[in-house]
Amino acid sequence: MKNQTLKSLTEAHAWIGLIISTVLFIVFITGSLSLFRDNINGWERAQLAVKSASAEESISYDKAISSLQQQYNIDTHHSFFMREPSEHNPFIEVYFATHLDEPHPVTGEDHQDRHLLLSPSSGAVLADADTFEFATFLYQLHYDLGLGRIGLYFVGVITLCFFVAILSGLVIHWRKIAKNFFQYRTEGKKDKWLDAHNLIGTMGLPFHIMYAFTGLVFNLVIIYQISYAVLLYGGNQTALLQAAGFNEPTVEAVEQSATMTGIDALREKALNTFGDVTITSVEITHFGDKNAVVSISAKSNDAFSNYNEVQYKLADQSQIYLTENNYDNAVRAGLSTIASLHFGDFAGYGMRLAFLCLGLATAYLIVSGNLIWIDKRAKQRKQSPRSLLFVKRLTSGAFIGVLLAISVGFALTTALPVSHIDKLETVKFSMFSAFIFALLSSQFAKQVLSYSKVLLGLSCITFCITAIINLVSLITQFDALPPTTRFDFAVVIALLTLMTLICWKTISRINTTATNTQTTPNTHSQQVIN
Repeated sequence: MKNQTLKSLTEAHAWIGLIISTVLFIVFITGSLSLFRDNINGWERAQLAVKSASAEESISYDKAISSLQQQYNIDTHHSFFMREPSEHNPFIEVYFATHLDEPHPVTGEDHQDRHLLLSPSSGAVLADADTFEFATFLYQLHYDLGLGRIGLYFVGVITLCFFVAILSGLVIHWRKIAKNFFQYRTEGKKDKWLDAHNLIGTMGLPFHIMYAFTGLVFNLVIIYQISYAVLLYGGNQTALLQAAGFNEPTVEAVEQSATMTGIDALREKALNTFGDVTITSVEITHFGDKNAVVSISAKSNDAFSNYNEVQYKLADQSQIYLTENNYDNAVRAGLSTIASLHFGDFAGYGMRLAFLCLGLATAYLIVSGNLIWIDKRAKQRKQSPRSLLFVKRLTSGAFIGVLLAISVGFALTTALPVSHIDKLETVKFSMFSAFIFALLSSQFAKQVLSYSKVLLGLSCITFCITAIINLVSLITQFDALPPTTRFDFAVVIALLTLMTLICWKTISRINTTATNTQTTPNTHSQQVIN
């Protein structure tokens, strides 16, 4: 490759990395923590876990539905969805809508969405599930930045840029990828940043390619779907879905009321049909109607990421759909495999721990890339000092702001009582506020390194105090908690401790850098970090 071409490619790689760095950092930090979202979810719902039986044989959907119908005016024109109790979430989690006689004062709609947690044995309503959704919100930050569908597509575009950056980085270092594979020069800060950047990028290449590809599939799948429908099926998206195996039958409502009982019998029937599976969810279409359809989904216990679904007409309990009879299709099986690869849920906690380390290493890869860019630009005479200072402040405020926001989220989730009104909204608002505060306040910092230490110190202290509080809570209520919830507490405390150590180690590294800067000649490249 010609030197000029290599130089242009390197420049493009640097600019792409700089532009997407903040969003990509958020995606990888929150994604790494979300690998343990089931544990975070179980930890957050610990107070309810002691009130609920988790044994599978005690699950009764019929009692749950009966309990809800006695307390709520369920809107029959909306979906009724129930999530199966699991090891880390020993509740029936139900989503439905209630009918309103007058339009909702905020949304103006004729219904109100409900999300509740029920006792799996008695069906009694235990709590509003939206109060315990910190793990879900943390995961939402990973795939849509908490911005909904717009954020989903935006992260998809960022993921596409990340994929381009991976390929360009591979081409740039291809000639020296074997020779310098384990190179890590300890002389000079730039060499260490560059060597760490290259080493992590090379060793994590399969991981990065996998996440870039699977992220693209999840975030931009609608674009692929529309393109295929237009090009291959003349715009008929229904025909495309049927060819891909999504050919579920359509049953229309007849607007005749019927009793919603017999769900438990259908659940047992589905287990016998599927074999060795774990039920994941039960959905009722046309709830309250004579033509109600019950869809039961399950994940196979003896196959890699194999999902099954069966549908019954509730009135006569006749089977109208079964995945293994309706398709033998590589598209749906492929999507399930991609999902398991992305979520790291196919090989237990060992794999999740490995993914956690790789995810945090990728976050360091992003930070080091920005530092390399800043150092390189500082040596160019035509570089504007003001624009360079802006990038330095932005790098400090954005990256550390993410850590500060997450620490605030864990702290408030721990400290706020269950009875707090709009608890999750308070956590969300506080996290966004912490991030924006760090982002804006860093632009007024005269000494970037010193201010970075302040923000990191706040994050470190918050993570540490939260970890200590949770450790004390675990010890004091150890006997009352179910074994799984104890484990969830331990995982969360370990994550908080890890984040504390990361912040503390970064502060130590800044102190070392500042000391070296004071004891060495003041060259232009050394002044860039002050």
